[in-house]
Amino acid sequence: MNLRVLTLVCLLLPMVLFAQKKEKPAVLIYGSDITALSAAIQSARSNVPTVLVMDKPILAEEITTEVLKIESNNNLDGGIWMGILMEMAMSKNRDDSLAQTVKLDFNPRLARNSIDKFINQLPNLTILKDKSVSKINKGRKKWEVTLSDNQKFDVISVIDASESAALLKTSGLNLDSAARLNFTPASEMSLELSRTTLAVGDLNQTVNVVFLQDILNSEKDNFFDIGRLRNIPINAESIPFRSAFGQAIGATAAYSAFFKTTTKSIDIRKLQSELLTYKARLIPYQDVKINDVHLNAIQKCFLTGFFLGIESDNKYVFNKSGIVRFDDIKDVLNDIYTRSQLWFLDNYRNDDLTWKDLMGLIRFVSFKGDEVEKQIIKDWSTKLKFEGEYNQENKVTREQFAVVTDLFSTAFAKAINLDGSFVK
Repeated sequence: MNLRVLTLVCLLLPMVLFAQKKEKPAVLIYGSDITALSAAIQSARSNVPTVLVMDKPILAEEITTEVLKIESNNNLDGGIWMGILMEMAMSKNRDDSLAQTVKLDFNPRLARNSIDKFINQLPNLTILKDKSVSKINKGRKKWEVTLSDNQKFDVISVIDASESAALLKTSGLNLDSAARLNFTPASEMSLELSRTTLAVGDLNQTVNVVFLQDILNSEKDNFFDIGRLRNIPINAESIPFRSAFGQAIGATAAYSAFFKTTTKSIDIRKLQSELLTYKARLIPYQDVKINDVHLNAIQKCFLTGFFLGIESDNKYVFNKSGIVRFDDIKDVLNDIYTRSQLWFLDNYRNDDLTWKDLMGLIRFVSFKGDEVEKQIIKDWSTKLKFEGEYNQENKVTREQFAVVTDLFSTAFAKAINLDGSFVK
């Protein structure tokens, strides 16, 4: 190598090394299974430098070492888990039927390849294999974590996703009472709490829901433990639910780290929007496909809490063709919009809602004119993908109501409290 080339290399090398240097992690996740992996991927996707400290040598061992047959979570797959399934199927489009096919003959080699591709696309995710934590202390602002090989990390948020709760035990925190609780079946949740949903999934052939409070019950000072998730048997059928939970807890820990705040300051709507951005499925409805043209609108409608689903043929469904009644939306809209109260005083009926009613309500609340109705008529079968023809006297279905409110209202943006009530 001549002197000129050597000089050039010496000048460029520090610049290359500087460009490759990673930011210090702000979130540390301890664990190795699908829950830990999903939490780490979501945290890194949320633009937070993240380190996954594996307590075992194999990442996501339950899906990367043997052929599986997963029959659960029919029409409930979403988020990172659905991304893994679609990558295994080499499909760019998400599809519930294809997901079920992949799950019934789940190939571990394809799963490993899919996970590797996810990780390679996340430069701010660091993975350390087969490590243990020797010490963890809460500093003035951060958690100070020391590994068995003396590596040290100062992070804002910590997640213990280990099967043995080893990190929690080392921390000395007492979060045992929350760990004994169970998750809530969708058929038993309240309308208010449904607004705080962060994950859904199938447990023992029943659709269950994870609320923000479920995660915060096992959290203190930005130390997040998976808590009650350890009550769930570790088997093939629980994998989709555990991945969805991991994505939810990963997003929550990343929120605290990104905004350098505590969980007391979490804006639930921002947290849900982050999960929706990364295609998390936050609706427990099994009659709404992942590729449904109205999926996003129906998700926001559910999270706004206009109405709950119903049980039908052992499934929890949205009932898209169900007719909306005045009583379904009156109290919710009155909580969100002051002007809504005035409109209902003059127009309320114990009856079904017609398009004439809905147009009048939107015009009154949003200070809009006839342009709303003209736009709906124009876009009825094209952009809105509604069947039939527009008629003022026709009754409004749940699906139609979800789409129109998403277009012409700010209901989903209304801030909510931890109990699901609207912030006044």
